[in-house]
Amino acid sequence: MSRLPSEFAELEPFVEEWALENERDRFVKLTATSIETLREFYDAVVPRAGEIADYLNALDLGDLPDDARTLFHMLITFVETAHPIDLNWATTDIEDAFPAERFGFGEVSRRPAILPAARDRTDP
Repeated sequence: MSRLPSEFAELEPFVEEWALENERDRFVKLTATSIETLREFYDAVVPRAGEIADYLNALDLGDLPDDARTLFHMLITFVETAHPIDLNWATTDIEDAFPAERFGFGEVSRRPAILPAARDRTDP
């Protein structure tokens, strides 16, 4: 069973590794990934990014079905990790950048970018 809407089934191989729910996980993924691996993901998503955004924009963000929520997280990961490719970097991290281990991700950065659909929540 696909975890993405059928229109985007060809991106299914990237779900496990790239549909990351929160900012901290996306940052860690970016800095721990080789430029070659990032390029594979980038090359698969960039031609479909506009279509993905259009598809998601037609839905209610507060009530996304599971497959659309997964697609949303994949697109957010793409947006937050594309810059090394866009800027023709040789690596996904910069040597003299602020040390990643000193970043402090607050509670908001560790939460999913969007919560499960209201119909799936059990909180009051």
